[in-house]
Amino acid sequence: MRKQLAIGVSLFLLCGVGGKSEKIDLFPIQALPLKYTHLIETSQSQTFEPYNRASLLADLPYRSAYKTVSVQFIIDGDNGDIEFEDYSIILCEQYGYTQQSCTNGLVPGNVCPYNSTYFDKCCEVKYKYNKDECVYPNTISGDSCGGKYMCYCDKSLYSIKQCPSPQVPEGEGCEEEGVTYFTNCVCPSQYSHTCDGVNQVGVGEGCTQNGVTKYQACQCRNGYNLTCSDLGPVTPSDYCLKDGIKYYKNCKTCENKCTLPSCPEGNVCEYEECSQKYCITGCAVGYKNLDDYWCNGALRCWFK
Repeated sequence: MRKQLAIGVSLFLLCGVGGKSEKIDLFPIQALPLKYTHLIETSQSQTFEPYNRASLLADLPYRSAYKTVSVQFIIDGDNGDIEFEDYSIILCEQYGYTQQSCTNGLVPGNVCPYNSTYFDKCCEVKYKYNKDECVYPNTISGDSCGGKYMCYCDKSLYSIKQCPSPQVPEGEGCEEEGVTYFTNCVCPSQYSHTCDGVNQVGVGEGCTQNGVTKYQACQCRNGYNLTCSDLGPVTPSDYCLKDGIKYYKNCKTCENKCTLPSCPEGNVCEYEECSQKYCITGCAVGYKNLDDYWCNGALRCWFK
């Protein structure tokens, strides 16, 4: 694996200092222990103090205090390529950052602090919220991925995604990934008539809620549109009551008051077309009514 040049790799330097050449062998930083000891007194006393790698690098002399030297790499091969091991990858793998790609629409989780091309695992895209970004009525997830959480609607409370027409959602909903969920559906306020009267029907589409269907308005069934205010209905019990008014299908065309199949002798009669019967209206000439009452039959009229 080809890596870029970094401190911590064994190499040999040919240095020219003051006209002299020296061969210097530098130890790799990786090969150094996490801590080492050195003499802390210039008197070479045997008192030691542990140092870490950072201290080692900090203790390197400032280069401006020394003369510039020429450096030449001693390499193998003819193409001039130098192979190095990338220590950032080793650190990422040691701490569990082993992933470099995700599939099926997943996204990277926690990124390795030593090498941003490595991460610990792949997360579903719905894990994308900080805790303070999820507010009521949404619910924050108990688990996280990549340091992010899900912010979702509790389906035990918000279970309705769409209300059947003409019902409408009740109250404020809960939005999740661009979709709004609701707790309940109700009929609009204008649907206030049950239309359960005799011979009544609803106008337009009804709205059913809790087993009861309501309409915006009621009307009588077809044919029930006569008030029969002149002579009355043919069948008084067959009507539709709407707004306090009775509507009938059939009205009388006459009073049907006459009952005699013929006009008796000595009487003057009226013929009723609808019933095809006769009604006595008086006595014929030469006859008089009994007790000055109108004749009501043949026996009521007598000769003068």
